[in-house]
Amino acid sequence: MTGAKKRIVGVDTARGLAVLGMFVAHLGLEQHVGMLTPTGWFFVADGRPSALFAMLAGTGLAFMTRRAFTSGDPAEWRRQRVRILKRSGILYALGWMLTFLMTPVAVILPAYAVMFVLVLPFLRLRIPALIAVAAAVLAVAPIPVLAVRHVTGETSGWRVMPGVGELLTGYYPAIAWIAYLLVGLAGGRLDLRRIGVQAGMIVVGAALALLGYSAGTLLTQVLDPAESSLTELLVSTQPHAHSGPEMLGNVGVAIGVLGLLLLLTQPTVLRVILTPISATGAMSLTVYSLHIVYIRILGDEAVWYPQSNWPLIWLIVATFTFATLWQLTLGKGPFERAMSAMIRTRAERGGTPGGPPVPPPPNPQQFYPAPQARPAPAAAPPAATVTPPYPPAPPPS
Repeated sequence: MTGAKKRIVGVDTARGLAVLGMFVAHLGLEQHVGMLTPTGWFFVADGRPSALFAMLAGTGLAFMTRRAFTSGDPAEWRRQRVRILKRSGILYALGWMLTFLMTPVAVILPAYAVMFVLVLPFLRLRIPALIAVAAAVLAVAPIPVLAVRHVTGETSGWRVMPGVGELLTGYYPAIAWIAYLLVGLAGGRLDLRRIGVQAGMIVVGAALALLGYSAGTLLTQVLDPAESSLTELLVSTQPHAHSGPEMLGNVGVAIGVLGLLLLLTQPTVLRVILTPISATGAMSLTVYSLHIVYIRILGDEAVWYPQSNWPLIWLIVATFTFATLWQLTLGKGPFERAMSAMIRTRAERGGTPGGPPVPPPPNPQQFYPAPQARPAPAAAPPAATVTPPYPPAPPPS
């Protein structure tokens, strides 16, 4: 496998860190105060990991559509759109299956699926246009989302209503959250292996995080909104507030974390040390789904009233062990393997319905260098000697 086709380990590591952050948000018990204490940092895992997870979904879409984007081939674009729609349908069904386990966790997969559909019209856009659309979404989309929430309330049944919940009223309203995917899509169009790009992401991410969270805090102090008013909702920086300032801050954190992990996974030593996290990220669908099942086994009290961090510790240890061993021995995760098989298009399988696969016509120039010119035959020898014909060049192996 060439370097161009290898996975970018830093992206897997960031996705793995996002999954671990959700573990902490769901099962962590904050027992200390202060960022440098064993559990005092747990508040960082509220809201931000799911935003990072969503942004990396956009990065994955950039990788998925890279051939179509660079070639502009309409047939390739159609194939990728079909694959994305299939993936969306499978995620939606799986998400609701996990939701029906009735855990206290707001499963992100159904909203994730709707976001994939909403982002389809923007796949052909270049980086500046993607950033402009993402900025417009951050500026406008929180207003209807929070206006509806202000009217219906936090405990309204509309929050979990299929379709409406994923789009507007739920815990991950897609009309606002596609901003994360658009940013990730723009990031995926960059050369993420370049150190300059990685350093730039860290700087830009830190600046956006500071701008977003500071703007929300400053607006809250200046406007002094009434408690539970729409104005308070629109300037809040609380986790899952879905306000413009909070989402901008989350975008900054996500960009900065991705840039940092891309940079840290450049040296082989650090890449090996971080293997358990990157292996977790490489099979994030499997791990995320199984952790919902694990929470169902533990019971609701493990989320609402945790007594210790041992359930969290065991989950992390088991996840690291399972993901690392599976990746080293079997490669792609079980759910990811099944997903790849289910979203394959007819063109990928080859052939016609009911018929055997038909491979595409070979194009040796795509895979092999041009054949070298054959040396000119030597001058004709004396009549008594017969020169054998020049042997043909061996075919490409």
